[in-house]
Order: sequence, then structure tokens, then C-alpha cells
Amino acid sequence: AEPFNPLVVAVALRAGFVARAFSGHPDHLVQTIQQGLAHRGFALIDILQPCVTFNKVNTFAWYKKRCYFLPDGYDPANWELAMKTAHEWGERIPLGVIYRDARPSYEEHFPTLKQGPLVGREVNRDALSGIMSDFA
Repeated sequence: AEPFNPLVVAVALRAGFVARAFSGHPDHLVQTIQQGLAHRGFALIDILQPCVTFNKVNTFAWYKKRCYFLPDGYDPANWELAMKTAHEWGERIPLGVIYRDARPSYEEHFPTLKQGPLVGREVNRDALSGIMSDFA
């Protein structure tokens, strides 16, 4: 069986922002995380970081040899290309924004959530009592 590939799953489900970075390229890693944080909606970033204790195969040198940055002309809005790119693993491992969907985030579809999360808002107990009385 193939190992689980979170990028393929995220692209297949059309997550808003899907990227991969490598700890061996810290400037690119920081830039990728900043882009993910700035994205409105769900963002998944696969960060490759070798484990020096338990993994003696996929070492820093192993990743460094295989990782490559997506070319300047790469179009992260192209879903089919993103699916193909997300499947790349082994001899060549792509780094960068693999898929980006500009559609509105889940929260932007609900006017009540445009004012921010519900958790910090005051509750109108009178209105709530009226609603809850239907269930008493």
C-alpha cells in the first residue's frame, strides 16, 4: 500500500491553499508559512523535516538532493496540474504552492461570521429564552 499523501487529499478536496516546504530552505519555509497564514480559509502546508533519530534513510542529504522549487510559470490555480504535482514523490519532490483556490472561504458564505467568531460575542438571553421555549 502507498503511504498516506496529505497533499493529494487536500488538492482532491480543493482545499484553498496547499503547499510544501523543506526545513533545509528556511527562507522559503518562512515565506510559505506566511502565505498560508495570509490565506483566507483552510491552508495545508506539508513541511519536510528529517528525523535524525529514527529515520536513517530520508536524511537531510536525501531531501536536499530530491527537492526542487516549482518553476516560475507554474499555475497553482490549475487543479489537474496540482493533482499531478501532489503525486510527485521519490526522485523529485516539488516545493512551493501546489494549489491555490481563490473562491471565498467557508466563513465568508455566512453573514453572521463576517463579524468574527461567535465565541467572543455577547449572548442576548431574552432572544435565546424565546428560542429555547420551543423545546421545553
